[in-house]
Amino acid sequence: MSVNGEKRHRRSRRSRRNTRLIILIVSVPILISALATVVMLLWPARKAVEARVPRSLAERTGSVFLPAPRSLVAPPVVERVALPDMKDAQPIWGATGRDLDGRIWFGVTHGHDEPGAHLLQYDHWARTWRSSVSVGDQLRRLGLARAGEKQRKIHSKIVIADDGWLYFASSDEEGEKDDGSAPPRWGSHLWRMQAGNDEWQHLMGVPEGLIAVGGAGRYVYALGYWGHVLYQYDTHAGTSRKLIVGSVGGHVSRNLLTDVNGHVYVPRVGPGVDGKLLASLVEFDTQLQEVASTDLEFYLDKGELRKNHGITGFSTLPDGRLVFTTSRGHLYQVEPRQDAPAKVTALGWFHPSGEAYAPSLFAFGGSNLVAGVTVRENRHEWVVFEALTRTSIARPLDLKGAQGVTLYGSQSRDDDGGCYLVGWANEGVGRQQPLILRVTAAGVPGAN
Repeated sequence: MSVNGEKRHRRSRRSRRNTRLIILIVSVPILISALATVVMLLWPARKAVEARVPRSLAERTGSVFLPAPRSLVAPPVVERVALPDMKDAQPIWGATGRDLDGRIWFGVTHGHDEPGAHLLQYDHWARTWRSSVSVGDQLRRLGLARAGEKQRKIHSKIVIADDGWLYFASSDEEGEKDDGSAPPRWGSHLWRMQAGNDEWQHLMGVPEGLIAVGGAGRYVYALGYWGHVLYQYDTHAGTSRKLIVGSVGGHVSRNLLTDVNGHVYVPRVGPGVDGKLLASLVEFDTQLQEVASTDLEFYLDKGELRKNHGITGFSTLPDGRLVFTTSRGHLYQVEPRQDAPAKVTALGWFHPSGEAYAPSLFAFGGSNLVAGVTVRENRHEWVVFEALTRTSIARPLDLKGAQGVTLYGSQSRDDDGGCYLVGWANEGVGRQQPLILRVTAAGVPGAN
């Protein structure tokens, strides 16, 4: 190579090195900026995912504990919530729940052969609805649909576990016999879903009718009829267990109870030593071992056993205690304990005049006040019960013009103090229409 050629070669190499250096100098800040942008974008997303996990007792129980009303005498404010148009929508059988964003969920029965029960999400602040896909749609998506199976009902509560998922059960009553001699032909399904995701996860199919679902932590429980068959689903391990609690005839409790320790409480109805029927509340630990059994004096009545709905209303109090009503309207308190069986106490009649069907209960924070709806002699009333004095006050409940009303259990509330009552109305259209009433106690936020 000539001297001039060698000089040109060295200049070319320096030029390439300089070019690479310039590119590097320019690229590094750009790369750093891009990485910073990615981190900034991902960090909120990561925090949002973490925020989906329930932290407080209120979140774990799908509740909200608001200040007590300033006036116990004033009647509550009632709003009738209009549902979106759904062809042949039928009653809401107590299927309510709350997600971690404060939206309220409803399971709406569907009268057609297809597509089965629906989940609806209601945003109170925006006054908007979002419809999830139906049970039938999910069964077909997963290849589980059977010819003739309708799964028209979501009867259970919609509960949140400590993994942040919403759990509920669908059922199909076709072929069942009220005397308890035959379960539903198609049984039931236990599901879970994440709020905003229309693809549910199928956890199990069972031969019984799953009427109740509960849970406030790692374990989710489902109660099936007939015979009060108890299922436990472990959200951490993805495994399930089964236990027959026992119940006679065609009796079934509308609800079960779960506490902050993961224990579950189920009514047991059977003959005593004298042959007469006895009812008790049975406590099971997380291993489904029986911990204790407490007689329930005001559980049974003289009426037809299959018309007794067992545990009707229930609510968790801010300190972890539970309260519930029987089908007759007697109020009980359950006080969970770490190293001993829970203490079960009869508090008296929820309604000041005695027996009254009480399907819904709502607790207030920082007090011993429990409010709820009752039905007595075809009158719907709003009742506020004070646990320390064991006294209550009843006021008429405005049904906002709805006719032929039947209400079922709920404990769901929004952040503005609204308590949601659900059921159906029969207003001359030839079928039972779903009904939602939002009730706000006088003197709490959102009552105006």
